[in-house]
Amino acid sequence: MRNTMSLLAAAAALLCAGTAEAQTLKMTPELKALAAAADKEGQVIVKYSSNFFDGGRGVKIYTDNMNKAFGTKVKVVWAPGGSMPEIGNEIAVSLKNNLPAPTDLYTGFSRNMGAFLKFDLFQTAPWKSYDPERLTDRLIERDTYVKAYSATLGFSYNTDLVKSNPERVSDFLKPEFKGKIATTAFGAGFEQLAAKEAWGPDKTLEFARQFAQQVGGFMLCPEAERLSSGEFLAFVTDCGGGSMVKASLQGAPVRRVVTPDYPMISYFYHAVPKNAPNPNAAKLFITYLHTVPGQLDMWELHQNDLHLYPESRQRDGIQAVEKKFGITFADADIDWQDTNEPGNAAQREVVKIFQASGK
Repeated sequence: MRNTMSLLAAAAALLCAGTAEAQTLKMTPELKALAAAADKEGQVIVKYSSNFFDGGRGVKIYTDNMNKAFGTKVKVVWAPGGSMPEIGNEIAVSLKNNLPAPTDLYTGFSRNMGAFLKFDLFQTAPWKSYDPERLTDRLIERDTYVKAYSATLGFSYNTDLVKSNPERVSDFLKPEFKGKIATTAFGAGFEQLAAKEAWGPDKTLEFARQFAQQVGGFMLCPEAERLSSGEFLAFVTDCGGGSMVKASLQGAPVRRVVTPDYPMISYFYHAVPKNAPNPNAAKLFITYLHTVPGQLDMWELHQNDLHLYPESRQRDGIQAVEKKFGITFADADIDWQDTNEPGNAAQREVVKIFQASGK
């Protein structure tokens, strides 16, 4: 009997030690309660493109590291999805019809979030109480939207084929690039160029008319291989450039440039739908993504992070551009999007110009 009791005591001690080791992060009372509620739900469904999970590899990484951080047993479930606006529309339709949302966590660009404001799709939460040192006022908007990662306007080019070291978007009007550059069919980044803080609508539309004659074809945001292969010399603009940075880190002849043409930094956001099947697990996952390990995971998997954190990999590059060109990048958050309707209208005209070019 004594041996049995000793074995049980030893097992209990090992279990407690394992739990203490697993919970490597400081847990507020609110975060402990959230973790317990998330454990009861058991999973968090994330409908998103493969880029966020690096083709599925990230599912295990996020699951293991989140559970290690919080001492939980929550499973991250990836549901492959379409574009951010498409998934947002799916959430809106499901909510209107009293159905569960197709995802527990929504990721959207500031422009997408601004467009969805009037539909009231997402839950509020006491975000700052979960991690007061990391989830601060600068990251949380309307107690609902959490800045997920920073987005700089830029372009990427093949360093084996381009030797002129372009620094500005207008450099791609040079004859050497005619018919040899790609852009997106949906005019990514042009609403930012058309902002009053940058070029404004008129200059942007005039540029777009000239630029369309330079474009040799359209690319999707993650298609870095079409650049590294030499199919195109450059990709302008490049959707934030995460895929291009990843290709460069893997040895591809690709360089990503943050342009000073748009002196603002935009954001992608996380939010939890009001009809999320597993809302607590979603909030826990978002909280994890803002820990130091979570930010490192995001960088490893899709080369994005939040430049507001001191450990950010994007931070040094942004500060280098500020120093070189004597500018200070401002925030282009959800509220700012409300002020940029002229820029958004110009971007819609840019799309028409691109479509009419017949590429």
